[in-house]
Amino acid sequence: MTPSPNQLELPARRLHKIERRVAPRSWGVWAVAASLLLISALVMLQLPLLQRLNSDVATAVGERRQIQLADGSRLTLDSASAVDVDLRGPVRTLRLVQGQVFIEVTHDGRPFVVNIDQAQVQVLGTRFSVSRGRDHDEVVLLKGKVEVSSGGDKRMLAPGERVTLNGSRLGQVEKVDAERRLAWREGQLRVRDVPLRQVLEQLAEYQGGRLLYIDGQLGQRPVSASFNLDQASSAINALARNQNLSVSSLAGQWIIVLSP
Repeated sequence: MTPSPNQLELPARRLHKIERRVAPRSWGVWAVAASLLLISALVMLQLPLLQRLNSDVATAVGERRQIQLADGSRLTLDSASAVDVDLRGPVRTLRLVQGQVFIEVTHDGRPFVVNIDQAQVQVLGTRFSVSRGRDHDEVVLLKGKVEVSSGGDKRMLAPGERVTLNGSRLGQVEKVDAERRLAWREGQLRVRDVPLRQVLEQLAEYQGGRLLYIDGQLGQRPVSASFNLDQASSAINALARNQNLSVSSLAGQWIIVLSP
C-alpha cells in the first residue's frame, strides 16, 4: 500500500520536534560547561592573590621589595611572591609560599631553615635564592653553603650551583651563572639559549598574565637577550617583533602567540 502524503510528513515533523527539544538543551549544557570553565580560570588567577594576602610578607604583581628581618637577615622578594617568617624559636624558619626570594642570612647562633613545599634548605651563613615554579622549585647559591634535603635525600651546594625540586624528588646539582639567574633583583631578565616558551611565560607573569597558547614548535626557539621586567608588556611585544610573531591577549590575562 502506498503511504499517504500525511504519513510521509509524519517522521519529518517528529524529527523537527525532537530537534527543537534537544538543541536548546544541548546549548544549555555547553553554556553551563563554558561558565564553569570561566569560573575555574578566574579562581586559578585569584588563588595566588589570596595566598599572598594571607602571608607575613608579600609583593604585588610587578613589585620587588627588600626588607630586613629582626635578626638582621635581609630578604628581596620578586614580583608576586610571598613568605611566612618565624624568628621566635631556637630555629629561625622561613616558608616560601609563592614566587621567588633572595635571602642574605645573618649569623646569630641559631640555624636558619627555609621550607619549600616538601623540601628544606639548611642555611650555613649565605646568600642564595629560592623559587617556586609551575614545573619545579629551585635553589640557586650565590655565596656560602646550603644543604637541600627532601624525602631522605640531600644535596650540598657550592657558590654558582643550583638544584631543582619536584615534590619530594631532588635533582642533580648543576653549575649555573648565578649572577645572570639572579638578575631579577635589578629588574632584569637575562637569558641565553632559553626556549621562547619559557621566556614568554616569565614575562607574562610579570604583568599578571599567563601564556595560554603558543603556535606549533615556536616555543622551542632559543632566545638570548636581556629584558626590562618593569616593562614586561613592551618586552613581550618587542620579542614578538624580533621573532616575527603575532601576540594577542584574552581578557587581559591570557597571552596567545601565533605565527603570522
